Amino acid sequence: MALNQDILIGLIIGIIAYTIQNIGKGIQKYAIEGLKVDKKIKSKSSGIWIFGTILTSIYMFIQWVALLFAPINIIAPLEGYGLVIFILFSYFILKEDISMIEILGIIGIIIGVVLITAFNPNTGTFQSTDFNALSLLIISIVILGIEIVLILFSRANDYIASGLIIGGAAGSLMAFQTVSKRITSAPDITLTIVFGILTLILATLTLLLTQFAFAKSKANRVIPCFTSVSIILSIILGVISLSEEILLIQIGGIAVIIIGVFLLTAFRKETEI
Repeated sequence: MALNQDILIGLIIGIIAYTIQNIGKGIQKYAIEGLKVDKKIKSKSSGIWIFGTILTSIYMFIQWVALLFAPINIIAPLEGYGLVIFILFSYFILKEDISMIEILGIIGIIIGVVLITAFNPNTGTFQSTDFNALSLLIISIVILGIEIVLILFSRANDYIASGLIIGGAAGSLMAFQTVSKRITSAPDITLTIVFGILTLILATLTLLLTQFAFAKSKANRVIPCFTSVSIILSIILGVISLSEEILLIQIGGIAVIIIGVFLLTAFRKETEI
């Protein structure tokens, strides 16, 4: 178990990042709901929505800082924790109900995050020698190639299974973005610059593809696929291309988080996400 000072700092910053992101999402939803009730307060609702958007945007940079201190298999699973924050915000601020299924999802995510964190075998530092560029390149080409074929198939068939296919593809871009951020922590200026620029490109592509997924499918189908692929692929890439280690009990924790994510999102009404 290696929960040293760097990892602890990264974990705390990661929790702050995902908390800010999902409070921002909650504020955006609050503004939209307010506008639906009274269209006369458009300027006020717009200001609130912009504030929420700012919060969701700065999350990317705070999460980036977290990945400079902690390995991917500590930070990536916090995406599930972020959904818990959004559900709690919706309950206390937006006065939406929480079902027993969602409570089970929240408990599962919390248990999973604790297992992954408590049994982490990695250190907080990342060296250039830990990076296997060839394996990352091969995996990226294979995954992106398969996803392009699936998206074209979905499009040719009236966007069948678009939530699964496009949502999952957006989640994979988020995973590549997470890996790129982690690589920038290496004490190598070339890697920092190259993958820093790549991170910004991937962030833009992730946003665009996610919005496209929402346009073609319901949020309660897109979000579970996006989050699950993002978490699982991030950790796989960390193990294969960044020399990170993962224990069996952590894999169990990841599985519990994924189940929790589905319980939290797949059974919610479209208007509640």
